[in-house]
Amino acid sequence: MRTLIADRDELFVESLESHLLRNGHVARSATSAVECVDILREFVPDVLVLDCELLWGGWQGVVALMGETPRLFGTLIILVADEDPRGGLSRSFGLPTPAWLRKPYRLTDLLTLIENRSHSVAVSETASDGSGAVNLRSGVQ
Repeated sequence: MRTLIADRDELFVESLESHLLRNGHVARSATSAVECVDILREFVPDVLVLDCELLWGGWQGVVALMGETPRLFGTLIILVADEDPRGGLSRSFGLPTPAWLRKPYRLTDLLTLIENRSHSVAVSETASDGSGAVNLRSGVQ
């Protein structure tokens, strides 16, 4: 699993990246939106863990770029925020509805969403009415 973690908490990012690498994932990390966009130009993740308080461009800029980059359309986005930010997400980006984790969250909740990505691809991509994608990508509280 290829994972990009974009969070302004540098210690958390390093810890999560290290955990993922030890467990066989390919992981990259960013601590700002600018750094995240730079990484996305060369690295196509299966999962993007995106802190909604990301500095220097914000999460909306990252999602907008992804919506304009066809090779990133299959990336599952997990938004991390105090409140569900998905209501302000423009449908024009053409991306699947992101998952959402409420801050603070347990690392196990995040890892479960990341691990489920490898098992849910077939279901979410074949759900004709979108119900599979909605169920698999609902917020964890």
